[in-house]
Amino acid sequence: MFNEEYELLLRKSLEVAPDWLKDDVESIMRKEPHAGVSYVIAELHHTYTFSIRHILSASHLSGEWSQVSRERLNFIDNNIDIIVALYHRAKNS
Repeated sequence: MFNEEYELLLRKSLEVAPDWLKDDVESIMRKEPHAGVSYVIAELHHTYTFSIRHILSASHLSGEWSQVSRERLNFIDNNIDIIVALYHRAKNS
């Protein structure tokens, strides 16, 4: 794939990136404006890995948070390029 094609594909991917991901990256960057992209990715993983939210969700007989977090972790793992681009966009804003 040529560099120009990659850039075009990445721009289109940013347009359709999920709002939750855009909001999460911007929120992390607001809290830690000098953070690197690896920190942002680690924070995203920390947000959606097993935590007290899963326990509270299960105690209310709802598996919704588990499903949402699993889907979001999968998206994060498979779209690192988009996260890096969102990071650079937030950093340059």
